Amino acid sequence: MTWEEQKPNTESLTLKDLPDNWDGFTKEGKVQKKLDVIQEQMASVRKGTFDISKGDRVAALILETQLDLSIFMSDEEARAKSSKHIAEFIEAEVGNDIVKNSEKKPNEATIKRESLVSDKVKDARATIIDNEKSYKKWRCVYDILREAHIMFRNISRL
Repeated sequence: MTWEEQKPNTESLTLKDLPDNWDGFTKEGKVQKKLDVIQEQMASVRKGTFDISKGDRVAALILETQLDLSIFMSDEEARAKSSKHIAEFIEAEVGNDIVKNSEKKPNEATIKRESLVSDKVKDARATIIDNEKSYKKWRCVYDILREAHIMFRNISRL
């Protein structure tokens, strides 16, 4: 179950909104739920309504989220790498089909050009782009969490 399917109707998310049991959440759903709470806490800092006594707890939540995110990101990276291999296989397969269905043996440039315009190859390359985009997005989120952890750790020292 994704976080969107379990999102509460409340406007404000607090540390108490995190479940004790994460059964039923996907890896992405778990990370997203924690990110929503962290983002709400950052917004309260911006608004000047953050309770500084919670700074260490939010910093701990961020570290926990980074751990969960690193596990999820390894899956995303594997998916991106695997889609590259699949796309190469599909391109080779389409190239072989072009050679088999040609009366004369086409040259390499013709095979490459015709295979690249194939719908199968276009779809495989689009999948690569989507998977790499997803991985890069989560990589950026991880980097932002590193900065947020420092911010909340420093707030807890005030």
